Amino acid sequence: MERKILIIEDEKDLSNIIEDTLREDGFFTKKVFSGENALDEFYEEKPDLVLLDINLPKKNGWEICEEIREISNVPILMMTARDSELDELRGLNIGADDYITKPFSLKILVARIKKLLRMENNNLYKYKNLVFNLKNNQLEIENNSIEISKKEGQILEYFIRNKNLVLTRDILLNEIWGFDIYVEERTVDTLIKRIRKKIGEYSFLIKTVRGVGYTFNENEN
Repeated sequence: MERKILIIEDEKDLSNIIEDTLREDGFFTKKVFSGENALDEFYEEKPDLVLLDINLPKKNGWEICEEIREISNVPILMMTARDSELDELRGLNIGADDYITKPFSLKILVARIKKLLRMENNNLYKYKNLVFNLKNNQLEIENNSIEISKKEGQILEYFIRNKNLVLTRDILLNEIWGFDIYVEERTVDTLIKRIRKKIGEYSFLIKTVRGVGYTFNENEN
């Protein structure tokens, strides 16, 4: 599957060079030359990663980065001629995942893009139309966002990271709440019941192991 990169860069020659390089590497690209309509294009294109310049007409990259971060955790790689430590820190502090200064090697740029996408992939669990982001506890089924609590998300994450293992209630209690907090076992059962209800047709993923606890696996039988 082609990964989509949104290039927000007002230097058209540079934008074209980046686009050609990424397409040669198998990426799909979309270019935006102004900050004014960058967010609209982001909504429309739903990219897997954003390349974002800072000095853009109409609206700068700082603002765009903050706006994207309010609605999405998609990887953002800032690319700019601003090479001061303060600028790099500002970019990272407002939500950019990486920062590269111009002029840069196209090979290095592509390598950084691939690294960010690998990291993002490691934080996503996908099964058919169910997608769970382990990084931020966001759950989607058929592109619809499903609201889950922090504890529900932590339990689901622990199940996914320990797929196919049988987990006792004690293990779940200690891993999610810690050893120092007393929580009744039925609290685990209640939360798992809620998770199953929320994931609907995928509730079979969490299986009860009678007399022991639970296991998470993709066997539909």
